Amino acid sequence: MKQKVFIEQRSLLDELLEVEHFRTIYNIFVAVLCIFVLRAVVVDFIDNECIVLDFEVLIFAFGRLHMALLAWLVMFLYTLLVPYKVLQIWARSLETLQLPTAVTVIAAAVLLIGHATVLGFYPVYTVISQPFGPASCFVIILEQLRFLMKIHSFLREIAPPILRARSNDGKMGLPPFSTYLYFLFCPTLIYRENYPRTPHVRWRYVIENFAKFLGCLFYGSLLFKCLSIPIFSNMNKQPLTLRRLVLSVFNATLPALYLVLLMFFCFFHCWLNAFAEMLRFADRGFYKDWWNATSFPTFFRTWNVVVHDWLYYYIYQDLLWVFKAKAQSVALLSTFIISGVVHEYAFTLCFGFFYPFTLPFSIVVVLEGMFYSTFTHGNKRPNSNILFWTYLLLGLALQFCLQSLEWYSQIHCPVQKSTFWMKVTTHFWSCYSSAITTPS
Repeated sequence: MKQKVFIEQRSLLDELLEVEHFRTIYNIFVAVLCIFVLRAVVVDFIDNECIVLDFEVLIFAFGRLHMALLAWLVMFLYTLLVPYKVLQIWARSLETLQLPTAVTVIAAAVLLIGHATVLGFYPVYTVISQPFGPASCFVIILEQLRFLMKIHSFLREIAPPILRARSNDGKMGLPPFSTYLYFLFCPTLIYRENYPRTPHVRWRYVIENFAKFLGCLFYGSLLFKCLSIPIFSNMNKQPLTLRRLVLSVFNATLPALYLVLLMFFCFFHCWLNAFAEMLRFADRGFYKDWWNATSFPTFFRTWNVVVHDWLYYYIYQDLLWVFKAKAQSVALLSTFIISGVVHEYAFTLCFGFFYPFTLPFSIVVVLEGMFYSTFTHGNKRPNSNILFWTYLLLGLALQFCLQSLEWYSQIHCPVQKSTFWMKVTTHFWSCYSSAITTPS
């Protein structure tokens, strides 16, 4: 099987931003932020005769962040202490005991119980039982997924060498605990005992990236306040005709595009590079040139390299091994379905409703890769990139619009009896069904 090879490399945007022409595009986005800030300042001054920057959206989004961080601490301590200790006891037991199968079953049962309790039930119960803001929910759920993926990689990389060493009467030593601790914080989901490292930490670079991260959060809150909330919060005041629904989708194109670009720059570039620099982690290939993609399979391979690598090496390749490399399409489809289900799980818990969009979209992506080879096989014509961006923008606008309508429908049409099923089912169609009309 193929193995992930880490190399010393800079992030692509760091290289591109040294080019004056590309730097100008970055400056345009900063200028747009300045316009949004100026708009907020002027409107506040006209309305209130004073200058006050409104952080209401951010305060709501990160509501009860302190409790989210407490939940993170519980999950982190479990991830830090339990898997390594169980693996250590298991390795020592294999050396001294004559019942390796029983020892393995017991170790696996302990980990499964711990995973189900601390990394399964606990974060889900915490998110459902407390009134977190959506961003705070994402902190808990995404960290839950990250810890699960990290543990899987660690066990997947360490357990087979221990079993091989036992069968060959070799030494079954575990890596130092410090390497596991480093892995929990470094920006990769693939475990290695050693990674390429930079010679020193550039603290100015770290501070700049954290400052840009905070700036992106503020930028996103202004986008919601100026381009999203005024449109979708008032949808219940007039009959929702088919024309209004279609126009809402197209009006959502610009905020959806801006928010996706902000999310990419904020997390995949600023946040990951800041942690990589602090930890002297030299492989900064967290993403590739996804903006040049001509198909959705290429986009998903280059948009989030960190998660793609984990899915490829631990899901796709393992499924190929199970199917004896005779059913690549089945392995590919299964991988995308797993990814889509996990995305839907995160969106459902963090937004408080189940609106399936990512999973069907993932299946469509696989079908595109299987059956539309002329669109995916090395087609680098500019028209293909334009077509890809058109599909992407329409998909983002549709998802952003429908989820925004669903969010506000739960405010405009609150359910009388709050149950788990009512929390995770959509209310948009039932809320507006009597108002949806078509022009005569």
